[in-house]
Amino acid sequence: MSGYIGNIPTLQATQTRQDFTATASQTTFNTAGYTPGFLDVYLNGVKLVDGTDYTASNGSDVVLTTGASAADIL
Repeated sequence: MSGYIGNIPTLQATQTRQDFTATASQTTFNTAGYTPGFLDVYLNGVKLVDGTDYTASNGSDVVLTTGASAADIL
């Protein structure tokens, strides 16, 4: 027998979570890295909308459209 029969196996995805405590009016949060388009961002438990509430396109920074309040959790 030769070859592989069936679907080609894919790599398993990994998920990393990070928490940030905001300072007053903070908009930029430097992460440990992400793949653009595969990111969920929450502010105080409320899921934000990519392109509306934040921008995340460079693989490292999450930039909020409106600054967070002091002690907000991202």
